[in-house]
Amino acid sequence: MTEPTPPSLLPTDGQPAPCRILVVEDSPLNQMLVTAILAQAGHRADTANNGLEAVMAAQAGGYDLILMDLSMPEMDGLTATRLLRDLPGPAGRVPVVAMTADTDEADRVRCQHAGMNDHVAKPVDRAQLLETVEKWLRASEWRASASPDMSSGFGLCASAAPAAAGEVLDREVLAQLAQDLDAELLTDVLRQFVEETRERVARIAGETDRAILMREAHTLKSTAGTFGASSLCSAARALEMACRASLAEREEAGKTDGAGKTEGNGSADTVERLRGEIPRLAGDAIAAYRAAGYPV
Repeated sequence: MTEPTPPSLLPTDGQPAPCRILVVEDSPLNQMLVTAILAQAGHRADTANNGLEAVMAAQAGGYDLILMDLSMPEMDGLTATRLLRDLPGPAGRVPVVAMTADTDEADRVRCQHAGMNDHVAKPVDRAQLLETVEKWLRASEWRASASPDMSSGFGLCASAAPAAAGEVLDREVLAQLAQDLDAELLTDVLRQFVEETRERVARIAGETDRAILMREAHTLKSTAGTFGASSLCSAARALEMACRASLAEREEAGKTDGAGKTEGNGSADTVERLRGEIPRLAGDAIAAYRAAGYPV
């Protein structure tokens, strides 16, 4: 089976005109933030909640660029991109940029092999997002004359620097959000983040299925990082990794001895410890927002 190939595109130096962009993201918070940034830059942004909705929207045509989350219900971003690359005509050649909190080399390779053109890191950085968007909007105007070696913009992913150990809120992230969004919108998204986080933390505390826990932790990692909840983001990242390790141990145990233990004690203990810590860390973050003057 051949791997999908991103369309050959050549970035240029011209300033792109306002364009129509599809934002594919299952988190309403991230949808709100990304579409607000794009609107401020003069672009029209539509949203899709998962990969299946994205494919259906792209089939209708009219998009100049697609921003694609990777981990989503119904259909993930990699599967959606493979299907998009099989569409006939211009719809199958639209640039697809991954939005991902997973920034290691293996993840970049998976994105390339699915047919994606580039990626931006989560938490979303306004400058990096707009720079990448503008690069590929310019590139799409020149796809007919592009050379094959310009088909992908994947390089080292510029993820945000980690906050100091034990820091509840990352003040630099909040300061950047205050620059990117007007005060009323920032208050609205922070309130929505707090409400969504309370609901997600309750699900994490009550859930035992490792696959579901891993997805919940992945989303919490992304949104907490976006809104500067540093300690909560770190714990969610650790929970996601522990759940992934637990699932791998169970899969390996099933291959070697179906009657043996299904999960290492280390992974199980870590998962349970983090499930207990995350509600406290979420409460600490909410209290810190209030102490900083945010009416959440």
